Amino acid sequence: AMVDEERVYLPMLYHAEAGVARSLGRLLRARTSRPQQEDVAAAVTAQGQDDGIEYDATQRQALQLAVQSQVMVLTGGPGTGKTTISRGIIGLFQRQHLSVLLCSPTGRAAKKLAEATGREAKTIHRLLGFKPPHGFEHDQNRPLRAGAVIVDEASMVDIMLMHSLLKAVPTGAHLVLVGDIDQLPSVGPGSVLRELIDSGVIPVVRLQH
Repeated sequence: AMVDEERVYLPMLYHAEAGVARSLGRLLRARTSRPQQEDVAAAVTAQGQDDGIEYDATQRQALQLAVQSQVMVLTGGPGTGKTTISRGIIGLFQRQHLSVLLCSPTGRAAKKLAEATGREAKTIHRLLGFKPPHGFEHDQNRPLRAGAVIVDEASMVDIMLMHSLLKAVPTGAHLVLVGDIDQLPSVGPGSVLRELIDSGVIPVVRLQH
């Protein structure tokens, strides 16, 4: 049965939430050339050999999904290998000759991500070119130039920042959100990562071991 729910929102939060849903719909619907299943499986095996890692079934699933879906969530508790699999995902995107952007909500998390991957990582604000009081340089009219965007510590991203970020992700780019919903919540409003996982609309891989 349908339930008519009445909610009270601050207008800007309502627009941000509706905007996140719109942006995700746009990214999920993007028509891009999908590599063949066997080609992806072979690339995952090659990536594991390069990194000296024997991926288990769940890890393989995460790596294959990142390449085959436009948007995915990679989640799991501390020590389950989110960083290792993120590194593998970056390697797979590079094999496809995609330019990859890495970002995180805080400076500390961005520094940790850069150290773990050996690649440049920026705060989301820096990536989007935050220019107070004008807001962000990158948005739907000036999207980021990227074939893939990986967001680490995504549990800390509130609804306003997620709205700004997703607007700037170009249609056709891959988006990978990495985070643990039992870790730090966002300071601002919205438990965005948890709700995206609960929505059932976006493929999610949970790392356990």
